[in-house]
Amino acid sequence: MKKKVVLITTGGTIASQRNQDNKLESGKLDGKTILSMCQLEEEIDIILIDLFQVPSMHMTFENLNQLNKTICKVFEDNEVNGVVVTHGTDSLEETAYFLELTIDDKRPIIVTGSQKSPDDIGTDVYSNLRNSLLVASSEYAMNIGTCVVFNEKILHSKYVKKDHSSSINGFGAIGYGMLGYIDNDEVIIYQKPTIKENYRIQKEYPTVEIVYSYLGSNSTILDCLYEKNVEGIVLVGAGRGQVTPAMTQVIEKLCAKGTKIVLVTATEEGRVFPTYDYYGSANNLKNIGVIMGGDFEPKKARLKLMLMLANKVQGYNSF
Repeated sequence: MKKKVVLITTGGTIASQRNQDNKLESGKLDGKTILSMCQLEEEIDIILIDLFQVPSMHMTFENLNQLNKTICKVFEDNEVNGVVVTHGTDSLEETAYFLELTIDDKRPIIVTGSQKSPDDIGTDVYSNLRNSLLVASSEYAMNIGTCVVFNEKILHSKYVKKDHSSSINGFGAIGYGMLGYIDNDEVIIYQKPTIKENYRIQKEYPTVEIVYSYLGSNSTILDCLYEKNVEGIVLVGAGRGQVTPAMTQVIEKLCAKGTKIVLVTATEEGRVFPTYDYYGSANNLKNIGVIMGGDFEPKKARLKLMLMLANKVQGYNSF
């Protein structure tokens, strides 16, 4: 019996064409055109849904909610083995983690894209899509969650990151590695996530902004966010989570006001921790009400905080 996979397209470079100025226009091709090159029809029953045709930086939370509802509807069919979502690479990791946090199903959701257009020499369109369909149909991919498949690697959505602007080896998970890979059409998975979180999607989401600390950074941005009454902030500190004294002064006011602030580190590996004790240290920030964000990278922390706020979750200190 053939495996059954639903392919949902949203646009991006993987569906792009060059215009008369030799520039790429995202989302110009439909899924049928791309799918015809993957040569999997005899092995997998592929159902195509062309949902959006947009550049990934044009994706909105309304789009993400619609994508969520589409996948949940697809999973009402018990014969579906998995789902593949094609997506532009610029916000691909964020969409993947949003789906990880908002869909509770043991079947795999695979998000993929390409760094090159379908017509480029050496394009990665067809290999990425073919590999994604193979993973989504694999019995070994059950309970793997939402993952990104790119350049033969299977990467979990919590830690995947676009780490090269143009190379076909564009995604990785520094410090965490792959969950598995695809070799000559064989899906090899050697580890799976042990923790699963789930939040309900909402019609509206609170404003959560990301603010970086760096040598000599002042309070200008935080002052503006204080005046704007934003609901949440992801604060990106140095090393173990340190920020400047000028920023700390406003952070104290924001915490007193009730703004939820999550502290993460700007480093590629490691987590924030209250190691030091001085004004602006992670320990100081924790004592005034800042939430320790562990090993989250900023964009993923923003999504989680946004969903926690929208769902009125208690217990932020266990972020």
